[in-house]
Amino acid sequence: MNKDLVILITGRVLQIVIMLVSVRLLTTLLTPEEVGNYYIILALLAFFNLVFLNPPGMYFSRHLLHWQKSRNLLNSLFVFFVWIIMVACISVPISIGIFEFFGYEEKFNLNIFLVYIASAILISTIHRNMLFGSNTLGFRKEFVLLLVPTLIFGLLCSVSIVYFYQNDAFGWLYGIIVSEFLMGYIIFRFFVSRNKLDLNLILKALTRKRLISILIFSLPLGVTTFLMWGQITAYRFIVDYQYSSEILAYIAVGLGISSAVFNSIEAILTQYFNPIFLKGILDADREERSKAWNMIAGQMVPIYILATFFTLAMSEVLINILVDSKFHDSYIYTMFGVLIEFFRVMTNLLNNVSQSEYKTTATIKPYLLGFVVSVGLLSFIDVGSNYFLIPLVLGLSYLLVFLYMYINMRKILDIKYELSVYKLIILSIPFSLVYLLDVKSNDIVSNMLIIFPFGIYFLFAIWFLNRKRYVM
Repeated sequence: MNKDLVILITGRVLQIVIMLVSVRLLTTLLTPEEVGNYYIILALLAFFNLVFLNPPGMYFSRHLLHWQKSRNLLNSLFVFFVWIIMVACISVPISIGIFEFFGYEEKFNLNIFLVYIASAILISTIHRNMLFGSNTLGFRKEFVLLLVPTLIFGLLCSVSIVYFYQNDAFGWLYGIIVSEFLMGYIIFRFFVSRNKLDLNLILKALTRKRLISILIFSLPLGVTTFLMWGQITAYRFIVDYQYSSEILAYIAVGLGISSAVFNSIEAILTQYFNPIFLKGILDADREERSKAWNMIAGQMVPIYILATFFTLAMSEVLINILVDSKFHDSYIYTMFGVLIEFFRVMTNLLNNVSQSEYKTTATIKPYLLGFVVSVGLLSFIDVGSNYFLIPLVLGLSYLLVFLYMYINMRKILDIKYELSVYKLIILSIPFSLVYLLDVKSNDIVSNMLIIFPFGIYFLFAIWFLNRKRYVM
């Protein structure tokens, strides 16, 4: 097996373990109401990240290899940081408006609310882009050695603050910020090594033509990510406003489990294949770029399909293991969340096509459709006590986005999925055996004993399906 893949998997396994422990501790130490508040705060932060920071962040990542080669990483990072500061300033009046509109004075202290949003934008964004940029540049080992301590220290800080000082959502979130801030300097020194800041070169590079090219790349992505945010995250504001923060907590926790599974798998795959894809499209013609996408899709999509069947079958077991007993009934939302997550990661894979061809406007209409369907239906339809309809609507919206996106991306590149449907069906059948077992909600040991062999089989199925195709 390729050494880089071993390093990435090791790091991601450790990250997953830390993340799962975090979810368990979060749902144990905080009340359902505070868990709901936690997801509200993250939804607002996601708005600024996706709309204002993610598009230029993608441009930054798209050109990392070029900037590394020309030793302009520090110059580029400096320009990006200036933009982050501007976004942090913009976030203050917007956050105040949202605070007043939804009447959050009973939930949050305004000053703590504003300080967290601004500091998270400043610290987390630069930390995240430097850390994951290190992986893109090929520093797999260093990436893992920087990621894992950040997560462990963040968890320790969050638990300490919540347990000893501030037992609420902000106490947990501030612990993460403290960890990222303290680890940020170490990551910065490594990331920009052998680079020097040259303000004159920055001023020369920021020509009108360059700024327009960045705007052309980023603006459509900003529109797309706003619609994406509205489709998958805005439901939290709607549910909290129409029902309660406790209902939001149960739904978000359930969806969070399926999201955790797919995010973990997607992170491992993208961190390994994304650098390969970027190298494959560097100075490549249209046909070579199509082959580069088809190659990574041929290996990633079967894994996503297997993950879908695995998570569906293991939903109740996963909930019993990963969250406090007061949230165990949320497993029904985890099952609906699988639908959301599958089409989300499939759509994310298609996004690589638009970015490789610099045709990011092609993503706007699909996400606009998803935004209208999800936000529109959830805003104007009262589901009563049938709360499962909320994730069902979200899943339907992502299905429509995926289908529309696939049609649009086929017009840009000659993409296709090379799948062995027969093998996938055969390999997925054993997951259904879990329904023959007695799942006890309050017995972690028995649930661990159930999920362990199925997890081993899941890994075996991935290996068996791709044993002759790995790019290693």
